[in-house]
Amino acid sequence: MVQLNKAQFSIKNISISYILIFSLVFISTVPVIFISIQTYYKNKEIIYSNTEQYIIQMLKQTNGEVELKLEQFSSDASFLVNPTVQQMMNEQMHQELTYQQKKNLSLEITQFNVASPKLTEILVYSITGKFLVGLTTNLSLENTQLPTELMDKASKLDARIYWGYAGTDGIHETSVQGVRMIKNMLGPEVTSIGFLSFKIPEALIYDSIAELKLGKTGQVIIVDGNDNILSSQNRDLIGKNLHELGDYSVIQKSEGAFTGKFDGRDNFIAFHRSSQTGWKTMSFVPIAEMTPGMQDVYKSIFLYHSLWIVISIVLSLIITRTVATPIKKLIRAMRAVESGNFGVQMNLTGNKEVIILSGSFNKMTSRLKELISRVYEEELKEKNAQLRALQAQINPHFLYNTLDTIYWMLYVRGQEKIGDLIVALSNMLRYSIGKNGPVVPLKVELDNLFNYTHILSTRFGERITFDFDIDESLLQTKTLKLMLQPILENAITHGLEPSGKPGIIKIRVYRDDDQCLITISDNGIGISKEKLEEYQERRQINHGLGIQNVDERLRLTFGEKYALTITSVEGEGTTILFRLPDNQTEG
Repeated sequence: MVQLNKAQFSIKNISISYILIFSLVFISTVPVIFISIQTYYKNKEIIYSNTEQYIIQMLKQTNGEVELKLEQFSSDASFLVNPTVQQMMNEQMHQELTYQQKKNLSLEITQFNVASPKLTEILVYSITGKFLVGLTTNLSLENTQLPTELMDKASKLDARIYWGYAGTDGIHETSVQGVRMIKNMLGPEVTSIGFLSFKIPEALIYDSIAELKLGKTGQVIIVDGNDNILSSQNRDLIGKNLHELGDYSVIQKSEGAFTGKFDGRDNFIAFHRSSQTGWKTMSFVPIAEMTPGMQDVYKSIFLYHSLWIVISIVLSLIITRTVATPIKKLIRAMRAVESGNFGVQMNLTGNKEVIILSGSFNKMTSRLKELISRVYEEELKEKNAQLRALQAQINPHFLYNTLDTIYWMLYVRGQEKIGDLIVALSNMLRYSIGKNGPVVPLKVELDNLFNYTHILSTRFGERITFDFDIDESLLQTKTLKLMLQPILENAITHGLEPSGKPGIIKIRVYRDDDQCLITISDNGIGISKEKLEEYQERRQINHGLGIQNVDERLRLTFGEKYALTITSVEGEGTTILFRLPDNQTEG
């Protein structure tokens, strides 16, 4: 506590000159530095964003080019629906193909090879993966089996081709393998009867990325669905798994960009996934090659800021001398006023603002003297007015006795109905100015409402009908005094009377979980959608002060969740919902 007091004391004794210098330097330099830093990073972000859009678009076009190449092989494989091929593939499902059948099937495969001369291998397998016939330089395929993994992947694609990295056999160049199912088109149902496998040279894929240039040392690769690198500008990467080079789990999305390590350096990595093949074309651009001039910009910003800080300090010293001295004089004069001397006058010389400040101070002291005298007189008048208002109040007992006398005079003359109106009015008056507090049992509030509706029924006759539905188990629930009558009056004034036709007002009291709910509904003209929205936003509505007053009282007494709820359809009517805590009073 002692240390805090010392700190406060030292701050109070800091010269206004130092405060002004610090403030001016701070205000003039910090925003500039902040904006410059933000500009630097914003420009960097824009560069990255534009680069990302450009590269992803390039990768997308590359994927499109590769897809067109592969789509051609899919089209050429239409020989599989040839009746001859279909018949032989169906027969091999039940028995071993003869030599002549295999020869005929080989002729069909040869036609496929003529249509697609870039194929380096074409093989046909049974539905169990057993080799049947094919065109290949591998002479040891007679008893080979199509790998189960390839069969599973091709089966999931139905009649579409699964493409993946095929590696190399040590003699030929690296290949990409395509596998698809052969479907039975002759039977009553389309079933799987075998597999077609073929290979294409990796160079065919490489042609699509060979000429792509990204910075000085940027690279582009293509990986298959198993993340095996099947083509790359860096030929040494072909055949490796992508995850051997780093953690690139984020590329599971369809496209995107991120920063990560590649070849030991920070790289901007972008990727795009082909929707047809599942391949991902990726690019790697070293960060340093993306923003080569940003470091020079950063150095220039630092130099300019240093120069600006020096200039700001010099300007602050000059400004402080012209401002601090008049302020110190003003402080001395204000201390004199604080001690009660309102006759202090200042005569400062200097620039325009100082002269205005001096004149304003002199006017202030004169005005203070005048206001003190005026406030004293107004307070005296207010006290006298309150005294006269108290003297003018009518004794409520006098009103009760007078109304009671009128009632008995009417009763003696046989005017019971008018007498009942007098009783209802007397009860309402007694309730409104009584001393039973702001919170009352619901039964008492409803009794007052019954008196009010009795008077209204006499006034309006059959033009207005009142319908009560009361759960008597809730009659002792605490509610606000004079809560329902203003809402009922509002429903008649703003709902039923403007409609010009007979109407009905329904008052319902019921329980919902731990709450007592009260609704007052009318079938009048309703409230427009715009006015309802205004009420929901501002809790104000131009249908009199009754609704707003009751709403504020409910929220202040019971909490925000017990605010009024208004629902209305223009031309059909309005319903106002009260929520009260189900807190029964005793007795």
